[in-house]
Amino acid sequence: MNTSPPTYAICDLFTSVQGEGGMVGRPFVFLRFWGCPLSCPWCDEPRHRDPAFRRMIALDPLLDAVERQTPGLKQLLLTGGEPLAVRHLDRFVSRLKERGWWVAMETSGIGGAVPDALDWITLSPKTPLPHFPVERASEIKFILGAEPDPAQETLIQWWRERHPALWLQPRWDGPSFPTLAAQRCLEKVLASNGRLRLSLQIHKWMGIP
Repeated sequence: MNTSPPTYAICDLFTSVQGEGGMVGRPFVFLRFWGCPLSCPWCDEPRHRDPAFRRMIALDPLLDAVERQTPGLKQLLLTGGEPLAVRHLDRFVSRLKERGWWVAMETSGIGGAVPDALDWITLSPKTPLPHFPVERASEIKFILGAEPDPAQETLIQWWRERHPALWLQPRWDGPSFPTLAAQRCLEKVLASNGRLRLSLQIHKWMGIP
């Protein structure tokens, strides 16, 4: 039986503020895992697919690296890549909680089981997820392009019927602000009778990670 400690493929570890959704402006240590089962064309973090940025690190050294990143800040945001595709994620989160950390996660909902110990989950679904524990999602976020997408409209409606906190965010995959996509988001939010909210990625405005 293999008793060696689990290892994790990570892409980056840094400190910044959350620029999206309900946690906007809140400082976090960000841990970006490497690898994702999806291939979204608008993904703004292509490094998670590049083997040159893949670093393997064992559980305890990874915990220590997180602790050293910004002493005194005990808020961690797990992103990627896709955190739910990471083996032994539940063990990592449990160990963080033992050390007094508040742990959030951004996920597409595709992958393994959702760790029980997570404090906040931002779900950015690309499909209906009938087996995802919807009550565990703290908020739902959709990325909208400049042109209407009937399949996505159906998806948004599917989730609106199941969750009260939905954010629309313009797809920002170029050098300048996506004005048309932002206008689409704004129009939908204003017509939603308060059911939808607008997210604008303030970290990109500021030029920070």
